[in-house]
Amino acid sequence: MGFLIFFARFVSATLDVVSLAMLIRMLLPLFTDADGSRLYTFLGCITEPFIAPVRFLLVKFNLLQNSPIDWSFTVTYLVIAVVQMLLPAV
Repeated sequence: MGFLIFFARFVSATLDVVSLAMLIRMLLPLFTDADGSRLYTFLGCITEPFIAPVRFLLVKFNLLQNSPIDWSFTVTYLVIAVVQMLLPAV
């Protein structure tokens, strides 16, 4: 039982870091020139493994293709939030 609690806390902390990285990645271009920025590239390396599968599914099922908004980013953020809400149930 202790291992499951430790694992749930580890996953929750990891998802907290990813959520924060996604938020900073979203806001950074509003305040600086993000193209070529090392911080923006680093945040992309952290967040893209979480966003890419959602983007793949949205493209595969032809969902939200004609929208100017990157819905994969939003859907990923929501999935992370739902997973974090479900983790304490373990």
